[in-house]
Amino acid sequence: MDAVRAVTPAFHIPRVRDAVAGAVALAALAALAWQALAPPNVPAPVASVASPAWAARANEHQRVLAASPRSVGGSDNAHARAYLMTQLRAMGLAPAVQRATVRTSVTRLFGGIHHTIGVVHNVVATIPGAAPDAAQRHALLLATHYDSGAGPRDALPGAATVSALLETARALRAAPPANDIVLLFADGERVGMLGSRGFVEQHPLASRIGMALRFDGAVDVPLRMLEASSAGALGLAGWMQAAPELRGASANATLAWLLGDAPHIGPLTRLDAPVLLFGGGEPRATDTAPRQLGDAMLRLARAYGTAPLAAGGEAAHVYFSLPVIGPVHHAAWLVWAPPLLSCLMLAGAWRGQFGEDGVLDAAQGAFGVCFLLLVVRVGTWSWDRELAAAGLAGAHRLPLTVAVVTACVFVAGLYLLRRSVGTAATVLGALAWPTLVLLFAAVFLPTIAPLLAWPLVAALGAFTLLHTRWGERQGSGVRLLVLLAGLAPAASLLPPALRDAWLLLAPGHMHVPPMLMALPMLCFAGPLLMLRSSAAVSAVLALALAACLALPDGAVALHEQAAEPANLEGLVYYKDMNSWRAYWLLPQQPLDDWRRDLFAGRAKPTVFVEVFGLRSAPQWYAVAPRDDAIAFPECFILRNHVGKVRLARFTVRSANRAPHIALAMHGARALRSRVDGVTLSDKESAWSLSLYGMQDRVLHIEIESEPNEIFAITVQEHIPGLPRHILPADRQGVAPQVGTTMSTDILRFY
Repeated sequence: MDAVRAVTPAFHIPRVRDAVAGAVALAALAALAWQALAPPNVPAPVASVASPAWAARANEHQRVLAASPRSVGGSDNAHARAYLMTQLRAMGLAPAVQRATVRTSVTRLFGGIHHTIGVVHNVVATIPGAAPDAAQRHALLLATHYDSGAGPRDALPGAATVSALLETARALRAAPPANDIVLLFADGERVGMLGSRGFVEQHPLASRIGMALRFDGAVDVPLRMLEASSAGALGLAGWMQAAPELRGASANATLAWLLGDAPHIGPLTRLDAPVLLFGGGEPRATDTAPRQLGDAMLRLARAYGTAPLAAGGEAAHVYFSLPVIGPVHHAAWLVWAPPLLSCLMLAGAWRGQFGEDGVLDAAQGAFGVCFLLLVVRVGTWSWDRELAAAGLAGAHRLPLTVAVVTACVFVAGLYLLRRSVGTAATVLGALAWPTLVLLFAAVFLPTIAPLLAWPLVAALGAFTLLHTRWGERQGSGVRLLVLLAGLAPAASLLPPALRDAWLLLAPGHMHVPPMLMALPMLCFAGPLLMLRSSAAVSAVLALALAACLALPDGAVALHEQAAEPANLEGLVYYKDMNSWRAYWLLPQQPLDDWRRDLFAGRAKPTVFVEVFGLRSAPQWYAVAPRDDAIAFPECFILRNHVGKVRLARFTVRSANRAPHIALAMHGARALRSRVDGVTLSDKESAWSLSLYGMQDRVLHIEIESEPNEIFAITVQEHIPGLPRHILPADRQGVAPQVGTTMSTDILRFY
């Protein structure tokens, strides 16, 4: 033992070099990831947008439009429309209101078809182009929507976007580009994108559009490019040149489909032209929001307004943003090349390292990493409720801390696994799982595939190159550069993708998908094992953990969030024709003092069997004074004939001129249905219908079902606001449109 100690030096120079090399590599990767996560540099606004007069006008637009909700079919919607018409006329334009009746149907996730019919009023105007042949050219469409939800909180979102587009129109009118500019302020977008559908299907200008830019402020994130349709190299070029600070990734569009209320291009995809959707830009609708939006709109409008536009979509491209470089794109068919190349490179690396008899080594490495992934996933389950609360509260320190702790545990497990199966088996085992996920993504989620594809090709390429004869002959400096190049795509693409997924999905009660996305991303820590510098890796991860714990946080504790009293918007005054009574209703939630008095005698939410049946959800309910000024729906059964099929014919009219009428069929499935003689559905399904903006119009509805079935049709009129004079005295002064009044009836066909 003494002889061994005499030979072994007390201070290992190679180990120090390994530690320094590891620290340098991790620092370089961290800097690259930090650059990818850093907010983009926003250029100074153009002169017209920077002027005080521009800001004053835009802020006045925002103040007027955000004064009250602008739900389709309501009086405030009409006031907003009149304001838009006045402002556009003052610019010297000739706006027109497109009144259209639009029908659409959506197949629900658990069966059944929901039909929507709405009368919308789009505001459309054209800015003539400066080119002599502008009338023969294809036009650029700038679109947004001026309607909103029905609640008071819905008044503010969207107002800044409409204000910015108004002032963008003023600037384009003063200095028009070569092409005509078509302005579309759509109505009914919040209830199925009815306005866009009406424009595409019924407006004559739709056939002239050669490029469309849609702006939607519904998401509370900085303005960015959210989605593209039929856009290739030419369609994306204007965005990438005129506004590269508006970052975007095609993967975000796929993730946004998980949220039912997230902005989408929608019916504009049916235009014979490329379409880009830009969302966000209204951070709590500050006074600077219209200016930031207007500057981006103006630059984009000028870029596409001077470009030669042509009819027809382009071959789709995949796009994402890189640090320093900005947005990049490539053809969508290239999505398949990296997965296939990754499989070949992984198989070649296994064969090169272990030969034909390396199946056992491959299994030990792959399943060892799989066990580590399961360990970290199971470990995060204990934080599931806290993570959900943090996502809803907009607090990000806890998720970040959990992510760093998970990374520390996973990397520590990789080092332990390396002692058992070796470096090559551990690294290749770690990269095998992203390869498997990539194959799945390439088939089912092709827009997400590039997030893993290029990092995986680079990491496998670095591993393969370092294990060639050339790589083994190189010094530590060259080998370090090769490894850094192999991990650079992962550091550039994966952290922003994970952040965007969390910011997009967590506020919508969907914190699990980002956590699942993080699992294959963890596997890219595997190539760090080739540095042989566990001390440096451990130190950097410890510093990252300490930094997370030191970050300020605006999180709401779980128990505090649950105890927060509900807002008035959930309260419903329910007038029921079936029982000839009225009720106060409230979804299951904690109560504050005055609401406990309102629901006196109820210790907990209860299933309201009398009105909603045994299968309804528990809710708070109490008998309310009946307000006879609110009329019941005017419904008449005209025919109930039983032959080969049961034919039910009836009329519906809202005596309250309710902006929204909901109908649903219970007890049977509809074989066919018609509204005013026009076929609505012709295949068997569960049936429901929403009507918007019908005013006091009489609608004739026919439904066919199996002859031996009996069913009921519920008719519900949704009216914004509550009868305030029958509220408790301390709540009679609430905003006019807080809460909802519902007037209901039931038609039974025996």
